[in-house]
Amino acid sequence: MIAAPGTTVEEIWRAVASGACGLRPLSLFTSPRYGQIPVGEIPFDLQALGAPQRGSRSDKLAWLAVRDAVRAAGLDLGRAGDRTGVVLGCSVGGSYDSEKFLVTLLKKGRMRPCATRFHECSAPVDLVANSFGCYGPSFAISTACSSGGLAIATAADLIQSGAADVVITGGTDSLSRTTWAGFHSLLLVDAEGCRPFDVERGGMSFGEGAAALVLESEAHARERGATILARLTGWGASCDAYHATAPHPDGQGAVAAMQAALRRAHLRPHDIHYINAHGTGTRDNDLTEARAMQAVFGTRVPPFSSTKRVFGHALAASGALEAVVCIEALRHQQQPGNPGFRQRDSAIGLSPVERTRAARLTHVMSNSFGFGGNNAAVVFSRADVAPQTRATPVKPAAVISVGALLPEQVVERHTQWPLPTVTVTAHACGPFSDLATLNPIQRRRLNRLSQMAILAARRAGRPDPAQRVAITLGTGFGSLDEGAIFLENLIAKNEAEPMPTRFPGSVHNAPAGQVAIDLAAHGLNSAPTADEISFESALWQAMNQLACNEADEAFAGALDELNKYPLYLGKRWGVWNAESRPGEAAVFARLTPAAETPLARVSTIRLGRFRQPFDAEAEAQWIASSVDLAAVTLLITGAQGWRKFDSRYLDVVAALNRRRAQPLEHQTYKPDCGEFPAASGVGFVRAVTAARERGIRVLLYTLAWRGGKAICLVEP
Repeated sequence: MIAAPGTTVEEIWRAVASGACGLRPLSLFTSPRYGQIPVGEIPFDLQALGAPQRGSRSDKLAWLAVRDAVRAAGLDLGRAGDRTGVVLGCSVGGSYDSEKFLVTLLKKGRMRPCATRFHECSAPVDLVANSFGCYGPSFAISTACSSGGLAIATAADLIQSGAADVVITGGTDSLSRTTWAGFHSLLLVDAEGCRPFDVERGGMSFGEGAAALVLESEAHARERGATILARLTGWGASCDAYHATAPHPDGQGAVAAMQAALRRAHLRPHDIHYINAHGTGTRDNDLTEARAMQAVFGTRVPPFSSTKRVFGHALAASGALEAVVCIEALRHQQQPGNPGFRQRDSAIGLSPVERTRAARLTHVMSNSFGFGGNNAAVVFSRADVAPQTRATPVKPAAVISVGALLPEQVVERHTQWPLPTVTVTAHACGPFSDLATLNPIQRRRLNRLSQMAILAARRAGRPDPAQRVAITLGTGFGSLDEGAIFLENLIAKNEAEPMPTRFPGSVHNAPAGQVAIDLAAHGLNSAPTADEISFESALWQAMNQLACNEADEAFAGALDELNKYPLYLGKRWGVWNAESRPGEAAVFARLTPAAETPLARVSTIRLGRFRQPFDAEAEAQWIASSVDLAAVTLLITGAQGWRKFDSRYLDVVAALNRRRAQPLEHQTYKPDCGEFPAASGVGFVRAVTAARERGIRVLLYTLAWRGGKAICLVEP
């Protein structure tokens, strides 16, 4: 762990146990409007702690936490790396560093774009995986404040499915101007510091940090003689599908997540001995969470507390920090107190644990809730508890429909203020023919990216309201346009005129949340991000939900938009040329466990990472170990996009053909849609079409810029 109170688990647990307040004056950046409000800022020099030189602040926080977790676990990644994945929650990503680029540009007129190279929320995963030699499934979860909790649940799913033996998981987020001013503009911050569940609570307090857990299968941990600290016995996720920022008043989504976690753990409500509540300190969230706990536990709500005043609300890192608090609570047999609480709120009707106290703990729960109605709950149990979870391998899924907004034209795009004007040729979606089908609020208030997501999902068809529906939407960049509008105004006007209506739409998972609201989808709602394999990460999550019987239907999507910053920076760095043009699209595949006459079936989905230097023969072996090459007719790849990858793709095609009697037919899709992180979703549409129309097996193979890779086998 690394957070405001310290740089080790031991230091931070002492702060938690003593009820220390980790809030202090802001010093990381200047905030003319809100700088006097206390914050859980990390006061330590990250470089002095050993963090790498390259990477954003969020990346470095993640690296430090993972380094210590791997050391503590005694994990030999030289032996276990091929079966070790990385799943981290991250919602801010490299925003703090990208914002410095924009401040320099707007205030000084100077261009220093290097800081933007690690902007994406997936960058911490890439740094960790590449630094420590993890070659298993790796991606980030970006669902705002639930990201850390959902990342831990996803890591468990990867192990339960057999996709990995070990997953390094947790969450990381640094402070940033965007989230700092965004939440302040929504009047959700307490000027005196957060006081969760207190009658006089006035809002949240910000923080930053990272926490990492080494999660292992039982067999792997036993085989290497690992010291087991605790068991992750239950996990559940849901979506309110109610509002972009506000929780459902009755806490229905939170109830569903907690019940799912209990069900997975084979526990009854009275088996839980402590709850680390999400407990942000806002009026609505605390009341809603209390109602949800009462709905699940009745009149016997377990002792609970919020530790947000110790850390500040560290966004995506919160669920991970609080997971470690739960594990330490089990190890020390103590229920942590609730700093800042003084007087019970009669509307809540419950009081948290005020001061840390000894207690007999066997099972504890941690809640994480976020923008878009995202909810995650995880249950940890003592190490000596007999495991109840069972393997749930990912099964084939039927594709019953596909909805897509694809590029229809090649246009000349001109960058605008505050960037210098350059012209870039790009693949763009044309006017949306069904835009008028959106309701007036969706047309007036939602940004273009969220509108694209909703229309693509609708084109895939509306699910039966009685069905349990999961939404997984892979996106590399998220809501760049909306975020840029909010941040440019913030910096240019020195926070004098914030734009609160813009902030909710700027979070990475805003489009996924809007799709859930539009389709009334109350199952898992996730926004995985992993550069060019963002769609495949979403597809894996969707198929896993079906295999685990956590959903009756799942919508797996791919989404990215054209934005002036990637257009300009790509031109400046020589990325865009006649062969490689930027693009955009929105795609949704609607999946069910089975169907009589599907469009196609997805029989295999596998994620991983390639080694450097790139070895085409090793890649061919990795593919051949997962699918029957003799049965595949068509190979679709991301070639004819990034120049750097063309030779790699072609070398792999040649290596695969050496293993076959007849050469594979090879197609590419990027000449038609352009280059963007979620472009493989367009390749998937082509694969489904070919499988259906030609009755053949189609293999989609994708490489990601920073090391990810994925295969997907589509059959008729």
